[in-house]
Amino acid sequence: MSVGGRYSDFVPKATTLGAGPGSAAGGDPVDEIQASMQAVGRAITQVKGHERILHAAGVRLDRAGAALLYRLHLQGDGQRVTSLAERLGIDAPSVTRKIQQLERDGLVDRQADPDDRRAIRIRLTPAGRRTLERVLKARRAWYERLLADWDPAELAAFATMLGRFSRTLEHDLGESLGDDGDC
Repeated sequence: MSVGGRYSDFVPKATTLGAGPGSAAGGDPVDEIQASMQAVGRAITQVKGHERILHAAGVRLDRAGAALLYRLHLQGDGQRVTSLAERLGIDAPSVTRKIQQLERDGLVDRQADPDDRRAIRIRLTPAGRRTLERVLKARRAWYERLLADWDPAELAAFATMLGRFSRTLEHDLGESLGDDGDC
């Protein structure tokens, strides 16, 4: 069995038919969803968008720092470096370096693990919580601006359907995606 082929053989049909997100081409709904999810994925992972949110929040924090603070917020204080690395999908030495920077900035601190004195647990400081709250508030304001002209019934339906899709996706992947830390 050959695994070769042209690149265009593997490109989703929605991107080759010219029916992009929001088009009225009347194409297949799954193709429209796929194209729209690709557009959303690109938009929310762009560095420029994160920088805009962090600037609006008035905080001096990079994307990786915001992700780590958010992960601590989601998982609860007192996370081990190895657990944070696993949840963030990066190696432990990278997490350690970021923690050191956040600790110098007064946003996290370290505590001995009561269950294993050799291990360290990372916690948000009050300044870290305030910083994260500002980022989350700025992100929410951005979403509110994007959705400002939506009819309330459409917005409620979208929230319901998107929530259902996310739960299905989490179940299919066998893990909790939550809000993976990209503030």
